[in-house]
Amino acid sequence: MERLTVSIVNYRTPALVAECVASLKRFPPTGVELDIAVVDNASSDGSLQQIAQAHPDIRLLDAGANLGFAGGNNLVLRECSSEWALLLNSDALVLDGTLDTLLSALRDHPGVGAVSARIVNASDGAEQDFPHRFPTLLEMVRRAVQGPQFPAIGQTRAVELERLHGACMMIRGELLHTVGLLDDGFFMYDEDVDWCVRARHAGWKLWLVPTSKVLHHGGKSSDRAPSGQRSGREWSDTAVRMRLELRRSRYRLYRKHRPRWELWALKLMTDLAMLAASIRPALALLSPARRASGRRMLHANAQILALNPFALERPPHASR
Repeated sequence: MERLTVSIVNYRTPALVAECVASLKRFPPTGVELDIAVVDNASSDGSLQQIAQAHPDIRLLDAGANLGFAGGNNLVLRECSSEWALLLNSDALVLDGTLDTLLSALRDHPGVGAVSARIVNASDGAEQDFPHRFPTLLEMVRRAVQGPQFPAIGQTRAVELERLHGACMMIRGELLHTVGLLDDGFFMYDEDVDWCVRARHAGWKLWLVPTSKVLHHGGKSSDRAPSGQRSGREWSDTAVRMRLELRRSRYRLYRKHRPRWELWALKLMTDLAMLAASIRPALALLSPARRASGRRMLHANAQILALNPFALERPPHASR
């Protein structure tokens, strides 16, 4: 019997993980053994115990440190011998037919290496932003001007994309040995883009399957809204840190896949954006109620400005 290994990384979202696992059990793939593994990234909030109590029949792995999205998933993928592997966010829910539809796309098309479902809001079913192109400088400017992307709208047949959504990405098992694991030098963000680039360079196609849906809460571990959406939490401690991690990851992505001049241009564009983004928190210093959050944001912006895009930095967890 074929086997599907599902990898879920938890960071202080045990209730959402329990709900995610429950959806997998409620709508399992037909005729396929389901192997569910949850990695806890040093949540220190009793997550492992809570998840184990809700689902004692799944595999639970204690990472021992916060390894990030790539590092956490790699604990599962490194030992995976299944025909299929699914990376699923802890705040995502599968629906009836989600897994069967994705599996059929891979079985029926041997040139397709990985597939994603369309991602919709768990709250109201509205389409979520689905970035599907490599984030070149021109693409980032286009997104800043035109906003989110919705490649699944109006589509009933699979759509070939440059990159898939890391919230739900089903991979052909053999690619874990040919393309390799996620690069755990990315702590959070762009590790899925990097893997997709490597897969496409190896000759594999990447498909979005519009007839398959996943519900997504979005931003529960990072305290950031889903891509393309605003959030009132943007100045929280976690969200401020994630701003830094996003830029650090983007520099790593460019070091691996873009020419040196483009990395210089990215640094310039990022620094100008950070200077502009510092105006509002600087004004917040005038308000006693917003002074602390303003200082956090200014500190994060200063850290981003200080980043060396050419430095081969260790992942944040490496020194812990």
